[in-house]
Amino acid sequence: MNRSRIEYLDFHWGPVSGCLHGPETCPIVDDCWARSYANRFRSRYGPGFRPAFHVSHLNDPLARKKPARIGVSFMGDMFGPQVYRHWQHQVLDVVRRCPQHRFVFLTKAGAELLSFNGAWPSNAWVGVSITGALPERDAWNLKALKQVEARVKWISAEPLLFPWKPDLSGIQWVVIGGMSGPHARQPEVEWVGDIMEEAGKRNIPIWLKRNLLPIWAVEDLIQELPKGKEAP
Repeated sequence: MNRSRIEYLDFHWGPVSGCLHGPETCPIVDDCWARSYANRFRSRYGPGFRPAFHVSHLNDPLARKKPARIGVSFMGDMFGPQVYRHWQHQVLDVVRRCPQHRFVFLTKAGAELLSFNGAWPSNAWVGVSITGALPERDAWNLKALKQVEARVKWISAEPLLFPWKPDLSGIQWVVIGGMSGPHARQPEVEWVGDIMEEAGKRNIPIWLKRNLLPIWAVEDLIQELPKGKEAP
């Protein structure tokens, strides 16, 4: 595992890498930081950013005893196209064997998460990506997430490209951010405010990413984690 540059994570664990989402499911496919990184290091990730299972890293979390928040396969989409079910189950088996950690999953394929209902470990935080750019897809992903049988269900509204006014009932955490990188783009303050208002009504913790600082005062940068025993 490597130390993560993602603010709300301690480490990144990459047992699965690669992503075959196209523009119909990912509006930022041409600006994806993970895809760009993989293209720079093709000897490690191979051409085309195709899904791959890195068996040599499967048991990495077992070596760390101190509790940590660990992002799972953020160099790809572990529930995306052409990721084999037996890979996913092996990853979840390791998660169960590390109850001291919190494992953070994120996907653009919310419906695939339902296949694991009844099998989600209690230390799994399960989320979907929302951008506002594909309203029907966003609505479908949110609907699917609400049916997931995980203790913590969360939304990553990053990058928030268009207004999004959700019903966040049944959600335990919301992360909001802008687009970083060479094509950096900030959401409107009102768009962020709309999500925060809905989260506030339901007492849902919020994490505002630091890439919002061009539009947001640093002293107002709320960075909360899911409440109670779920958070280490």
